[in-house]
Amino acid sequence: MTDGFLRSEDAAPMAPGLVAALRGTELGVRRGTVEIAEPSPRWAQAFDGIVAALEPARPAEALAIEHIGSTSVPGLPAKPILDLAIGQQPGSSPQPLHEWLMSAGLLYRGEADERRPDRIYALELEPGIRLVNVHVLDHGSDQWRRYLAFRDHLRHRRADRDAYGALKRRIAREHPEDRFAYLQAKAAFITARSTGLSSPG
Repeated sequence: MTDGFLRSEDAAPMAPGLVAALRGTELGVRRGTVEIAEPSPRWAQAFDGIVAALEPARPAEALAIEHIGSTSVPGLPAKPILDLAIGQQPGSSPQPLHEWLMSAGLLYRGEADERRPDRIYALELEPGIRLVNVHVLDHGSDQWRRYLAFRDHLRHRRADRDAYGALKRRIAREHPEDRFAYLQAKAAFITARSTGLSSPG
């Protein structure tokens, strides 16, 4: 799948609302490294602030914005990078969403492929310090449902939430400078807990 967009290293000036939403949030990890932080209520507040800042120019093709990943689960230790999923209208042009996010000051980090069905955008207040990942993918797709189902499962199953938190801490200690190895090491847990889960689109 080729969208024709080029990865960006320089962003447009970040929208003031986004800057305000990210200040004092305890978010931020240097690109490529791994660290795990204690859960913070400021993460949910940051998500709300980001959505509020993006909403006025939101194109019709953006059907939903969801907080996903570990920072979306109260009580779960997490890598302090917020993950948002934007569900686009299936079959629609990616251009309106791309222009919307780029004009707000996000960096474009790569297109969808066989391994990763979502286009990735990022927010960095300082070069190389990632605060937010934005995943753009088809609303209601299998991956969209998996993101929401795994989040909701951890929100409601304390035993799995605690086990996942302990696993993340251990592999972060083992791979502090290798984010790819960190992601690989926790993949089996995610797959095992996600099998058979479903979530509304």
